[in-house]
Amino acid sequence: MEDCQYAGVNVKMITGDNVFTVTAIATECGILKLNEEMDDGSVVEGFTFRNYTEEERMEKCLKKKGHVVAVTGDGTNDAPTLKEANIGLSMGIQGTEVAK
Repeated sequence: MEDCQYAGVNVKMITGDNVFTVTAIATECGILKLNEEMDDGSVVEGFTFRNYTEEERMEKCLKKKGHVVAVTGDGTNDAPTLKEANIGLSMGIQGTEVAK
């Protein structure tokens, strides 16, 4: 993670998991810094995002702003996002055929 950040890659994690689980994993992986303020928009739940205005959503929509977006996933539910991304990475041999 440090190498990516040093190279200028801004890593984001988007998931349907519980916000506390996501925060713990993102901190462990180095996406979030320990004790980082969570009210700065770095962690946004789906419910909150769905209630954003179009302008607020555009702040988070990286591909629409010209950024290259890579996505990892392993399940059938991940397939639409994998297809929409510039780079879709299916996760290992346990991933579903739809995701692959």
